[in-house]
Amino acid sequence: MANSSKFRADHVGSLLRPQALLEARRRVDAGMIDEEELRIVEDEAIAAAVKLQKDAAIDIFTDGEFRRLDFRTGFVDAFDGVSMEVTRKPWHGENGHEEELVSRQFFIDGRLRQKRRITEGEVAYLRTVTSSPLKVTLIAPGFLVERFWRDGVTDQHYESRDELAAELASITRAEIEALFEEGVHYVQLDNPGYAAFLNGEGDAEALDLMLRTDAAAAEGVERPRQRSIGLHVCRGNQASLWLREGGYDAIAERLFDLPYDRFLLEYDDERSGGFDPLRLVPEGKMVVLGLVSSKSPQLETLGELQARIDEATAYVDIDFLALSPQCGFASVSDHGNKLSVDDEFKKLQLVSDAALATWGIEL
Repeated sequence: MANSSKFRADHVGSLLRPQALLEARRRVDAGMIDEEELRIVEDEAIAAAVKLQKDAAIDIFTDGEFRRLDFRTGFVDAFDGVSMEVTRKPWHGENGHEEELVSRQFFIDGRLRQKRRITEGEVAYLRTVTSSPLKVTLIAPGFLVERFWRDGVTDQHYESRDELAAELASITRAEIEALFEEGVHYVQLDNPGYAAFLNGEGDAEALDLMLRTDAAAAEGVERPRQRSIGLHVCRGNQASLWLREGGYDAIAERLFDLPYDRFLLEYDDERSGGFDPLRLVPEGKMVVLGLVSSKSPQLETLGELQARIDEATAYVDIDFLALSPQCGFASVSDHGNKLSVDDEFKKLQLVSDAALATWGIEL
């Protein structure tokens, strides 16, 4: 389809892990196989995931985040100075359903020391299985400085949150630049942390630091031809459940002023609010409408998607809109959303079909 940086048929990055990959990771944890054997399973799974995306005619390919335990661990695995504990957290579902899920809580307990690239080897392998445009996802530094800080622990190693924020932004900016040098077309930063500030909630100083940190990571990064940096903002995504609800109204003006080229926004149901905040998107920035649910196997219709895209054009010119699922299919590898790989494929194919019907073939 599209052969431009507009990438009309987009997706957020993570895909459902095949059982063989989940089992291989369990076997590594049990000491039954080594990392090299896991890598072989990962490679096979990524090759299959690339074929799935190609068959679905999506515009931009990822590795499904198959080398990561969850959306944060690309960063965690690349650094010393980060620890993890297991907690339980209440998540929300349809019809008032609540469920406690086991969650991994990461925190910085030392000076960060980088052991390797955050995305070490990911692009090199992808290039052996496809020549199509590539997207690589990173955790946003604004999320890290907010969620990985622990009073009484992190402040034993960093004088202030601002000091840590500057370091995290610098690390992220360097990784983005390295990915562009590798030929990646599109780098997406994920920050579900903004959901804490919807509806005017949350600490104003924390929001300010998150915004400043995410701005610093992308500010001044040179975009080679047809290269983009995107920011994905969701409300939590695990086992088809979520953490937050509410529209973007309270944060829209400052969020959309960040130096990103694309904003990937959840808009799959009423918990996401309306399109009115999109009136604050500056001219020339792309809005990727997350209209297709990655949480449910129920398939939207082409007519429903086109009607909602038409509704959004009241706020953003259609030339600066694109389409995607509202979030990844498995932000956490072992708590992927409750749908099948066949359902996942149909969702991606619908995104492609709707994009083609709306924007046609762009040369």
